[in-house]
Amino acid sequence: MASPMAGTGLNLWQCNDALAGVSAVKAFKPHNKSVGEARAFTRDALADADLPVGDIEDIVVCVSELATNAIQHGTPRDGSFQLDIRVDRFKVRVECHDPVRKRPRLREPSLAGEGGRGLFLVKALTSRWGVGFLPFGKFVWFEVDSRVTDLPERDRANGEG
Repeated sequence: MASPMAGTGLNLWQCNDALAGVSAVKAFKPHNKSVGEARAFTRDALADADLPVGDIEDIVVCVSELATNAIQHGTPRDGSFQLDIRVDRFKVRVECHDPVRKRPRLREPSLAGEGGRGLFLVKALTSRWGVGFLPFGKFVWFEVDSRVTDLPERDRANGEG
């Protein structure tokens, strides 16, 4: 599959700089169908980021887990939660904002239990994650380091990076 920057005359570093600052923000209602909408929004937001498919799928899984947690634990029935996706040449950062200030807990999932794996998956699939607090709520965030910026040694020697 060709890069979205193919044919632009830009080298890989310039392409990455062109993608710096790509940002997408959307609010969702606390309904189960919003999890699928959040996954689709994430795929759309990352469509031009030229990331490996495996990274995109890992990010989508993590967004699904954060959206599920926001619906189940962080958003009143009449409220909303928000996804903020930012891409730069070094990483993808996703934040899931909700109005409840209760800190989520990372639990070791039990073999018998159906739940409790969300943050465990986020921790396993991302470069780092955490929780931030705002005056009226919190945000759970994660970052995935970009592999797009890894140029082969040959390209660095030829001045393309």
